[in-house]
Amino acid sequence: MTVSFHVEGDFHPELPMRVLNLLAQRSLACETAAIVRVGDRYRIGVAVAGLSADQTSILVAKMRALVLVDIATVSS
Repeated sequence: MTVSFHVEGDFHPELPMRVLNLLAQRSLACETAAIVRVGDRYRIGVAVAGLSADQTSILVAKMRALVLVDIATVSS
């Protein structure tokens, strides 16, 4: 099953790298990734396959805890 993470936060060069680094630290590869700048905001979408429910909930919680993130959600 593929899950999609949706992150929105401040336009800052570190934000996309921090989000993707959470996946890289766990040796997870993205199925797709999209980074869009809307004014002074970033919208980031990342799809990852093969995650358990526990892994998904941990990752979205870590995304929400990032300093530059305002919103982080997940859908399957």
